[in-house]
Amino acid sequence: MTFTTKVLRTADEICAMKDQWMALEKRSQGTHVFQSYDLSKHVLNLTGREHENAYYVICVLEADKLVGLLPLVVWHKKGRKILTGFSEPYQQYTEMLCDPDCDPKQVFEQMQSCFKDSGADYVHLGQVRHDGPLFAGCESCFDHSEEEKAAPFVDLTQWEDYDGYYNHLKRATRKRIRNGYNRFDRMGTLDHVHGNDPKLLVNVIDRSYEGRVDWQRRLGLTSRAFQDDAFREFLDRFKDSDDQNLKVAAFCFMLNGEPVADQWGFIYDDCYYAYMSTWDEEKATAGPGKLHLGEVIKSCYELGLKRVDFLIPSVQYKMVYATGEVEASDFIKPLNGKGYLYANIWLKQVRPKLKAIMQAMPAEQRKKIINTVFNRK
Repeated sequence: MTFTTKVLRTADEICAMKDQWMALEKRSQGTHVFQSYDLSKHVLNLTGREHENAYYVICVLEADKLVGLLPLVVWHKKGRKILTGFSEPYQQYTEMLCDPDCDPKQVFEQMQSCFKDSGADYVHLGQVRHDGPLFAGCESCFDHSEEEKAAPFVDLTQWEDYDGYYNHLKRATRKRIRNGYNRFDRMGTLDHVHGNDPKLLVNVIDRSYEGRVDWQRRLGLTSRAFQDDAFREFLDRFKDSDDQNLKVAAFCFMLNGEPVADQWGFIYDDCYYAYMSTWDEEKATAGPGKLHLGEVIKSCYELGLKRVDFLIPSVQYKMVYATGEVEASDFIKPLNGKGYLYANIWLKQVRPKLKAIMQAMPAEQRKKIINTVFNRK
């Protein structure tokens, strides 16, 4: 096979690739919802043309056919240039679109010279799943960065309906779930709704965002997405979206007509991706978030979906329902001396140790430090 590469640097060039991009999505294996054209277009519209010098979408072609695509962007951050995922810090996975008739290692190899030509100090590929073409391509030539992670999922195709799925859960698990429902039943009437009408989406998206902000403040946590001033505006774009392939779904668990847990996410290629959730902290001891996850799975059966992806991280309440999990890693490649020093001193040595120290702190002590650093009230 003879390959050629080109890099899309402007909004017009990216939009002109729409049909080929979306056609490659349909052919490509792997979990590439966050590299879909629809989601990337939201980021493109959000950042605007003033960021055109930052776009760096690498295309690999065989003759005139697009066979590989890796959407990236050049970040300028505190004296460093970082080549990273196009939808960062909002994306949950980084993936490469790759034609199944092509070897992902060969396709990724074609991109190496494009990395060097970007002018970045290093390449950072965040949360690369081990079951996709990007991992196959970069695993042997990029370094692992930070700790290993995992993404729990539920394979809905193993059972005909939710009852069949529920009955496979351990007896002790089913008993704990029943006890949780009994606690709520003593408080009043439970109900669950799901859908994509604008009113439901607006309410669930807003409550989920505000709930996560409060949760981070209580525990002294933070994330790059919530530090980003445009994150709220990014989320608002999905309150009334008409994307072709990327659908938005909202789920609300209610007690006496009032929400006790919310969740929303994306439906793409017969899979629901649980993007953001929250719960009523006053009812936390009854476990509304855990119960709601079961209601979400039930709704996904009703919607005819094949899979539920809980996304990273793998935590206990997700594993109650999960049928498996996929490992994921961050990968990094220095492109010059500055990038080498940053990758090997900060990312591999200093940052993991600082993160471990912070996580080991009592929540109140950690909260004071985080709130001071990020000027939180």
